[in-house]
Amino acid sequence: MARGHGIIINLSNWLPFIFTYNPESIDSKKVINYAIAPNIGGAYKRRYFSGFESKEINFTLVCVDMESPDGVNQEISYFEQLREPDPGPFGVANSFYGNANFPPPKVLFQYGISYVPLYWDVLSIDINESHFHAGTIRGVLGIPKKCEIDIKLALDESSALNKANQIAKKAEMFAASAKSITRETLHQTRNVRKELPGIFSTQNGKNGILSNKRIDNKY
Repeated sequence: MARGHGIIINLSNWLPFIFTYNPESIDSKKVINYAIAPNIGGAYKRRYFSGFESKEINFTLVCVDMESPDGVNQEISYFEQLREPDPGPFGVANSFYGNANFPPPKVLFQYGISYVPLYWDVLSIDINESHFHAGTIRGVLGIPKKCEIDIKLALDESSALNKANQIAKKAEMFAASAKSITRETLHQTRNVRKELPGIFSTQNGKNGILSNKRIDNKY
């Protein structure tokens, strides 16, 4: 990580890409599968758990370079490699013969999802190119100065890194429960708003009440 910026690493060649702009948001989902037993004539059908899908995330990266004559072509090339067949660093020569069914490279990704970088499979990468001219450079060759990259990844849940992250998440589960109880208690006893900064400080009882009044008067 570099000063809080996210990073993605192509595990085929271990080349990193540090984000110029962090994603504004990251969407995640984990599908839970059930088999539904038939119940002829009945309104209720029993569900039987049949397994989980891997956790999936998707986010958008923005790359901008108004100065370079090459625009963001280099950044585009990096992410295009993540959606191409990849024979590995020592299989490039063989990849030119026939139509070998190589998968795309795995990636190591870190930003907002976990305490440690985790291994992910690349599900899709969509690239939108724009700003084909800027300043004195008029983009005669159609060189984009900006691109938006939509990335969808699926977590490799068998890795040791993911196991370590799961342990940390379990601890956070208990901490979240305790924090919610404490917030409610302070809200009831001190009459402070739950979302105020410093609600857990012992010196903010009066400050919290005053902040309530300022917020109520403002709105």
